[in-house]
Amino acid sequence: MRRLIAAGFLTAVAAGCGGGGGSDLVPVAGVIKVDGEAAGNVTVTYAPQDKTPGNGGTAATDSTGRYEVTTPQGRKGLPPGTYKVTLSRRLNADGSPPDPNAPPIESQARETLAVKYTDPEKTELKVNLTADDKRSFDFAVPSMKKK
Repeated sequence: MRRLIAAGFLTAVAAGCGGGGGSDLVPVAGVIKVDGEAAGNVTVTYAPQDKTPGNGGTAATDSTGRYEVTTPQGRKGLPPGTYKVTLSRRLNADGSPPDPNAPPIESQARETLAVKYTDPEKTELKVNLTADDKRSFDFAVPSMKKK
């Protein structure tokens, strides 16, 4: 019985359980705007919902607000399915990005976006990704100071 359970576990691991394959991924990219302006230094996270396979993915926007999601394994794109999207933009009081080498607890940077975009339980942002999707997944949100 133990061998049967172990064999089943190894088969699931070998099949990439939860990891998402390479050829079944759909490119996910877009632009993030904050207060109407392209926003750099935004962390974008796609969390799978319901029966969506895989572990989701993350990206960081460049200075033009552009992002491209990669899986935790470093593959570009995500499996088709439903995702909650969260955005986070931590900045220092002077508007500069935090030191990337400093742990958040030691940083003076503060979140500049509302909880309804940053909290996975409260986010209002959602994407339904289809196998043949070619959309740009753009989001425009206000900063906390301009609710």
